Amino acid sequence: MPKLNMILDKRFYFLLIGMLLFGSLEAKSKEPLSIVEMHRLAEDVINYEPDSTLVLLDMAAEKIATIKDKDLAEKYWAENNLRRADYWIFRDNEKAKVYLENAFYYFSNEFDNKKLAEVYLIKAQLIREVGLDKNAAIQDALPYFDSAVSHALRYDDAKLLSFVYYEKAFALQQIERWQESFENAFLSIQFAEQSEDSLSMATAYFLMGRTYIYFGFSDHSEEYIAKAIAYGKGMHRIFSIIHIYADILMENNKVEKALENYQLALSICLENGRMVKAIELYTNIGKIQLETGDFQAAEKTYEALNELVVQQNYTSIKTTLFFAQMQNYLGRYELALGELQKIKNRYSESRLNAFELDVYKNVADLYKTLGVPVEAAFFYEKWGTLKDSLQTYTSRLQLGELEKMYLNERTKNQEITAKNDELESSRTNQAVLGGVVLVVVLLGASLVYYTRLRGLKENQALKFSLKEKQLEQLMEVQESERQRLARELHDGIGQSLAALKMQLQLAEDVQSSKVTVKRVDALCKEVRMLSHQMMPLVLKENGLKAAIEQLIEQMFANTAIEVDLVTHSFAYRLPESVETHLYRITQELITNIIKHANATKVGVQLLNRNNKILLIVEDNGKGFNKEESSIGLGLNNVNSRVEALEGSLKIQSSATEGTFVRISIPMLVHLNKQTA
Repeated sequence: MPKLNMILDKRFYFLLIGMLLFGSLEAKSKEPLSIVEMHRLAEDVINYEPDSTLVLLDMAAEKIATIKDKDLAEKYWAENNLRRADYWIFRDNEKAKVYLENAFYYFSNEFDNKKLAEVYLIKAQLIREVGLDKNAAIQDALPYFDSAVSHALRYDDAKLLSFVYYEKAFALQQIERWQESFENAFLSIQFAEQSEDSLSMATAYFLMGRTYIYFGFSDHSEEYIAKAIAYGKGMHRIFSIIHIYADILMENNKVEKALENYQLALSICLENGRMVKAIELYTNIGKIQLETGDFQAAEKTYEALNELVVQQNYTSIKTTLFFAQMQNYLGRYELALGELQKIKNRYSESRLNAFELDVYKNVADLYKTLGVPVEAAFFYEKWGTLKDSLQTYTSRLQLGELEKMYLNERTKNQEITAKNDELESSRTNQAVLGGVVLVVVLLGASLVYYTRLRGLKENQALKFSLKEKQLEQLMEVQESERQRLARELHDGIGQSLAALKMQLQLAEDVQSSKVTVKRVDALCKEVRMLSHQMMPLVLKENGLKAAIEQLIEQMFANTAIEVDLVTHSFAYRLPESVETHLYRITQELITNIIKHANATKVGVQLLNRNNKILLIVEDNGKGFNKEESSIGLGLNNVNSRVEALEGSLKIQSSATEGTFVRISIPMLVHLNKQTA
C-alpha cells in the first residue's frame, strides 16, 4: 500500500517484531515465511518501521531467485518490484519510477484489480512529487487517481478503498478543490470504519480534520484530529498530528491542554531525533509559559532551545521572536533589540502563512514596549496589511467552496423533486388501471400506492431537512464572515491607522501633523462605528431588545424621519442564532426604508404574543411592486433568514400606503432546540 508516513498502533508493532524474529530464524524453523507472506508483511511494515521493508524484500528476492518455474518467478518479481516502488516513492523518485514500470508491465497483462489500483496510485503520487509546478503536476496526476479508484472499487476491499480515497482527497486539497476533497474524505472515513483498520481510520479522520481547519470550524477539527490520535497511537510520525492538534487547541483557547500536547509531541521528537520539529515545539511551549507567567519554566525552555538551535544551526521567525521576548523579560534590552533586528533583516519581506502572521504584531508590540515607536509602526502596518489580504483571499476561497457545496445539494434536491413527479404520474396511471381490474388487483394497487406515498413523504421530509440545513449553514457562514470583517476592521485597519497616527505624531511639521491626526481620528471613529454595526457588542451582552433600540437610535440619528418604537422585554434570552437573525432582519428592513422609501414616518414593533415573536416594520413611503420579477437581494436575505427560523413573512406594499412587513417566529420551537 502507498506510504502515509505512519505506522499502526503498538499491539501490531509487537506482533511485527515477533514475525521479523521468526523470519530471521527461518533456517531453523520447520515452517518458514513464504514469499507471499513476506510481501504481505512488507506491505504493512512500511507503515510500521520503513527500514525493515527492504530487509523483507531482500529476503523474498533471495527465495524468488531459487524458483525454477519462470511464470511463477515473474509473478513474484512483479510483486517485489511493486513493493519496492512503494518504498522508494518519497525517498528516491528515479528508483521508484524504474521499479514501478517493471511492475506495471506485468500487471497490465496479468489483470489484477488490487495490484493495478496500487500501481495507478503510486504513479499518481510519483507525478505529484516530481512536478516542478505543483498545481499542474496534480492536475496531470488526477486521471491516475481516478483509475486507482476504479480498480479499487472492482476489487471491493474497504481498507484499499479508504487509502485510495484518502490520497485522492489529499491531492485535491493541495489544489484547493475542497468540495471534491470533502466528498472523497467522507468516502475514506466510510470505508475505513468498515475495515476497522487503525491506520485507515487514523488517516481518514486526520484528513477530515484538515478540511474543517480550512473552513474555520475549529471545534469540528479538534474532534476529528483527536480521533486520529486515538486510532494512531504508536504511529511513526504521530508527533506531527499531535502538534497540529495542539495548534487547534490553542485556537480554541484550551491553553493547558495544548501545552500538554506540545510537550507530548516534543518528547516523541527528541526520542526519534526529529530536532528541527523539536525546535518548533520548544518555541510554542516557551511562548505559552511566558504568556501564562510561568517564568521559571520559560527560562528552562529557553536554555534547552538555545542549546538545540546552536547544535542544529537552525532557527525560525517564531523562535527568534521568543528569544527576543525572553531577553526583554531578563532585562537584556540591547540583546532583545538585536533579536528583533534579525527578524527585520531576515523575515520582513517574507510571505508568512496564516499560523505565522501574528508574529508581526508580536514584534510590533515588543518594539513598542522597548520604546522604539518607528519600528513598532512599521510592523503594525505590515501586520494589518498582510493579514487583511491573506484572510480576504482565504475567505473568498472558503465562500466559493461553500457555494459549490450548496449548489450541489440544490441539484440533488431538484433530482429528488423530479423523481417525486415521476412517482406522482405513475401513481395516477395505476389508479386508472385499478378501476377496471379485479378487486384483488385493486387491493394490491392500493398497497403499492400506500408504499410509494410513504416514500414520497420521506423524500419530501429529506428535501425540507436539507433545505433547512443549507439555509442554516449559509447564514452561519455569512454571520461568521461579518464577525471576521468586524474584527479585521478593528484589529487590521484600526491598527494600521494607529501606526499611521504614531508616525504623524513623530513628524517635524507640528501644525500639519495636528490637522492630519484629527483626520485620522475621525477615520478611526468611522471604522469603529462600522465595526460595531457589523457585530454590535450590545446584542451579545444585553440581548435583542437593547440591540434594536440602539440600532434605531444610530440609523435614524441623522435623518428627519419620525420613528415610533415599541419593544417588549422577554423573560429570558433567546438563542443566539434567533437574536442574530432578527437583528439582521431589522437592520435590512430599516436600511431599505432609509435608502429607497422616502418615508417621513416609520413604526417598529418587537412583541411577544401567544408564544410567538412578532417583528413589525412599517413606513409611509413610496412602496414597491411585489409582482416584479426582480426582487432585491435584501428581501431575499430577509426571506431566507425567516425560513431558517421556521417563521412566516407577510409583506403589503403600495405607492399610496407605504410598506408593511410582519414577521412571526415560533418561540417555543427555538427554546426547545436551545435546551435539547
